Amino acid sequence: MKSINRRKFLLSASGSAMALPWLEAYADDPITKKAKDPSLRFASFYSPMGFVRDHFFPEKGKTDFLSMPTLSSLKKVGGKVTMITGLSRVNVRGTDVHNQASSCFLSSANPHGELKSPYPMDRTLELNCNSFKDLRESIYLDNISWYGPEHVATAMKDPSQVYQRLFKTRNSDKDITDLILEDASNFKKNLSPRDKDKLDEYFESVREIEKQIDKLNRYYNNNKRAEMDEPGEGPMTRGEYIRLMGKLLVVAFQGDLTHVATFMLAPERWGSPQRYHELKFTKSHHGLTHGQDNQEVKNFLVQVDRFYVELFAEVLEQMDAISEGEGTLLDHSMVTLGSGLGDGKDHTMNELPIIVAGSANGRLKTGGLLNCPENTPLANLWLSQAQLMGTGMEQFADSNGPLEGLLV
Repeated sequence: MKSINRRKFLLSASGSAMALPWLEAYADDPITKKAKDPSLRFASFYSPMGFVRDHFFPEKGKTDFLSMPTLSSLKKVGGKVTMITGLSRVNVRGTDVHNQASSCFLSSANPHGELKSPYPMDRTLELNCNSFKDLRESIYLDNISWYGPEHVATAMKDPSQVYQRLFKTRNSDKDITDLILEDASNFKKNLSPRDKDKLDEYFESVREIEKQIDKLNRYYNNNKRAEMDEPGEGPMTRGEYIRLMGKLLVVAFQGDLTHVATFMLAPERWGSPQRYHELKFTKSHHGLTHGQDNQEVKNFLVQVDRFYVELFAEVLEQMDAISEGEGTLLDHSMVTLGSGLGDGKDHTMNELPIIVAGSANGRLKTGGLLNCPENTPLANLWLSQAQLMGTGMEQFADSNGPLEGLLV
């Protein structure tokens, strides 16, 4: 396979490029000198305003967190998922609690302190499923990734924009899979049957995304002048929108287009009600968190929590269905789901809800509950993951060491 290094990207006659997924041929190719294990990926999913606690955390002394109503959708990948309890972060008085919750979640920064990015800034992918056109709210509520003080790593909200960034087709109006197929056919002649199947699987994933992007663009072309905060009959439902963004993230990881990604399932606090098409209601997520004393309101909120976890679970299942090396794409990743608030009603920042999926190439314990001492810094988790990503970092934000009990 002497052509692997030269053909890590398939090129069409128009100059459009498409990255290749991890193939078995890489492991034996002396030119690439690629390690047998695929690259390690990191993703941080953010769900705003906490979770209803008695539907998320098991009762004290119990360990079966997958039996909790909000988390039951994770059962299909349950052996590769860990709940971490006891994590907290600094709550600085005098600074808006929601601003802190989202903007300081991944940085674990004191809002008034200096900030250093824990991960390399190149080849990162920031995604945000905020469909609101109304930008009256602060950017601190709409981003979790920062390069430094007042230097936001702006997230992309338009799936078309994400697609163009991942699969730029330059001056051609054709989809990249159409442009690349002839080159791919020649390349596949030298591959093993398993690698051919992987390449077909990858092309099919991208093709499915292209069809949804085309549908979205046709809608935008016919509705350019529409001014609305939340589409009533838009090009896709709330769930379809998040699923498409999730597929783009999975394909980006599968094609080794990025090793680091952030994903906001929704903005932190937003003034306008959100339409949850699949749940058949329009509600303010923020408003629901402050009405939990009313059972009917709490029921709505639990539905929203479960909705976001189900969509997160779908991403994990997609990753776990993609074979890579001696495991799956999920096995070669560490994917975190969390929120910057422990309780959305009382605005607490202790006992943060945190789920970690994937074993980071077998280096993380999975399939259980990790109970940390009360008020363990959330930064300990980020430090552990940053070290696994090869940063060489010895401290991060207010960490006091790597998270004990997480590593194998």
